[in-house]
Amino acid sequence: MSTLAHDFRVARRQLTKSPLFTTIVVATLALAIGLNTAVFSALDALLLRPLPGVRDPQQIVQLYRSWPGGINYGSSSIPHYNDLHDRTADAYSGVALWAFTPLNISATGTPHRVMGSLASANFFSTLGVVPAKGRFFVPAEDTGRLAHRVTVLSWSSWQTLFGGDENIIGKHAVVNGGDYEIVGVAPRDFKGIMPIITPALWVPLTQLEEARPGSGFQWTARGNNSFSVIARLKPGVTVEQARGRMDALVTQLRAEHPDDYKQSGISVIPQSEAGIHPMIKGAEVGLSAAVMAVVAILLLVACLNVANLFLARARDRAREMAVRLSIGATRRSLIRQLLIESLAFAAVSALVGLGIAQWAITVANRITLPIDFDFSAGLTLSPTVLAFTVVVSVVAALLFGIAPALQATNPSLVPALKGEAPAGESRSRVRNGLIVAQMALSIVLLVSAGLFLRNLKAASAADKGFNSANLLVADMDPGMQGYTRARAEAFYRDLTARLTSHPGVQAVGYAQWLPLSANESDTAPEIPGYTPGPNENMGVQYGIVDPGYFPAMGIPVTAGRAFQVSDDSASQRVMVVNQEFVRKYLGGHDALSTTIRVGGKEYAIVGVVPTGKYFRLGEPPTPFMYFAQAQRFDAGLSVVIRTTVPPETLMPALRQDVAALDPTLPLANVKTMDQFLGFALLPARLSGVVLGVFGMLGLVLAAIGVYGVMAYSVAQRTREIGIRMAIGAAASDVVGLVMKQGLRLVTIGAAIGLVAAFGASRALASVLYGGGQNDVATFVTVPLVLLATAMLATWAPARRAAATDPLAALRQE
Repeated sequence: MSTLAHDFRVARRQLTKSPLFTTIVVATLALAIGLNTAVFSALDALLLRPLPGVRDPQQIVQLYRSWPGGINYGSSSIPHYNDLHDRTADAYSGVALWAFTPLNISATGTPHRVMGSLASANFFSTLGVVPAKGRFFVPAEDTGRLAHRVTVLSWSSWQTLFGGDENIIGKHAVVNGGDYEIVGVAPRDFKGIMPIITPALWVPLTQLEEARPGSGFQWTARGNNSFSVIARLKPGVTVEQARGRMDALVTQLRAEHPDDYKQSGISVIPQSEAGIHPMIKGAEVGLSAAVMAVVAILLLVACLNVANLFLARARDRAREMAVRLSIGATRRSLIRQLLIESLAFAAVSALVGLGIAQWAITVANRITLPIDFDFSAGLTLSPTVLAFTVVVSVVAALLFGIAPALQATNPSLVPALKGEAPAGESRSRVRNGLIVAQMALSIVLLVSAGLFLRNLKAASAADKGFNSANLLVADMDPGMQGYTRARAEAFYRDLTARLTSHPGVQAVGYAQWLPLSANESDTAPEIPGYTPGPNENMGVQYGIVDPGYFPAMGIPVTAGRAFQVSDDSASQRVMVVNQEFVRKYLGGHDALSTTIRVGGKEYAIVGVVPTGKYFRLGEPPTPFMYFAQAQRFDAGLSVVIRTTVPPETLMPALRQDVAALDPTLPLANVKTMDQFLGFALLPARLSGVVLGVFGMLGLVLAAIGVYGVMAYSVAQRTREIGIRMAIGAAASDVVGLVMKQGLRLVTIGAAIGLVAAFGASRALASVLYGGGQNDVATFVTVPLVLLATAMLATWAPARRAAATDPLAALRQE
């Protein structure tokens, strides 16, 4: 009986015995294993990896407000946080508050807009983070107004904005026009609570009004929810126990603040289950599962290809197996040896695959988003990813090795010892079954890739409710520089006058935020004649815009009028709503005769515009309200410039005009609207391109598989073909015979694959736009492409068979 050491020596010899065979097997498997590893590394970074740089991250939970109507992961207010912090010491050893907030910073005289973060003084200590330099915030910086302002830099901003200055502690930076002392630098591996977006700097909560001018009311506004809360479980406290404690706290808060907590609750979510944000966790999981399923199918197709190659090699080793069986070797020992050989091939393929995965990860980490803050995909070959690669390699070895091993160790001894080793029906059935399975999986893979490519086209062509052509956009916030309302309004008037003086500028408008920018604000209007259903969420999204916004965005007014300059703070409050708002809440009544109460104030509807896309491309028709900028003033605005010339040509003029008015005011996210929409299209674009590449690889593997099987079949039938030709069969008859055999297998596989692909499309429905899973063109085109490819792959062996010399074939033993 062979020992394991002997089996490994034999496996090593098999790797080097036939370099061409080894190269083909390793290349096929390495590509599939490498792509599986790269995709899993993305899944690991998004969903599985604990917070980097955080002590005992499994003890960290996130605390969200919840309301009826499906709002389970809402933000929190400062008074709500204070209750959590002061009254839950029996469940948590620390409760901290944080929130992203854009900040203006001037590090070396050049203004920059960065994504910063407000944080309570115990934010870093709750997470168990140790500073790389200096210190973090101290308790005194959590109460009252400070004598001087302080900030903590992220590692990356220390490097990029301050050149990695070793003496940075104690130095100062200008943030939002004020002088801030740099007291600390976060460690390199700490990325914050949402690792794909690392804040450039943190400022203590006591500097709320400096970070968000005009937000002082948030200290006492219990219903103003714009912060996130994290907590660390006390030792021995479980998540379920913490949830029970939160339920008890909610009962107390309902008694103390009935208007704010009548239907509200608190959701406790372990950080490990939150993903980027629990609100989009379902979409993350759905898209990740879809992509992982596709690369798994690619791996199966590769394994079927390799299994066919191993079956072909088994015929050449039939005599070896027969001799070993005849002298006493057991079939079990031979199967073990062959599986060890398969593991050896898989191990080498895994090493090469890791190189492919590392290359793919490097490319992915270089992806930049159309946003002006520090984004990092953070993909790595982590221990979890490496363990996944090992498991995938072992599974692949079993998948492609078991059938050939069983066939190779079951030869007909006498013919095999004589060197004849004819292929039996059983072996042919196995090969045919493999090609049918390969075709079926290829159909599923190609249909999935086709659906995602069509999905990308549908997302790009989706009606967004505005005309994105010839638009230039940018963000600015003079309020961060300490501008009063009067000064900010004068700034925007002067900027508009400068911009409209440039040739090619057709219209200029401003908005609090642009559609599809991942920003969202909602409020609950009181609508006369409308009775909310049980547990209906009455939060309606809204935006604040100026009179130039609708013309600049190309949004038509279908009824009434748009905002006018006369709609100022001294006039009647007015609003514009979209058609979905009219349909849902006004029931077809005349919207222009309706007055709605919002935030205790009455607003008259003066106009109706078409329903568009506001938060994401895949959202259903959503009610929306617009308020006049002059009546709900906000200094931080996005400018929208409609042009008659290529919009990018006006970028220098925009920068010069802003600098001429205020050289210290940073301009952010300067881009064309098409570039801006790249963020909203990113999921569809990435999935479409990546899966399109996977689909093409699957098509190539399928073609190689068909060619290999048919070429092997022709080689086995050489004598039969010779006899047919000797008794008068024409070359065309032989070609037809071989192609009929190959296409029969392909057709069976395609039929099975279409049924499976239809089921797969149902599963993909949640991540496709507008019912793309029913795309008839994809279900028709993919089988035709695969059949055409299979015909080409079958034609070459068929032509070789037709060229067989009958006499040479008849002499073949």
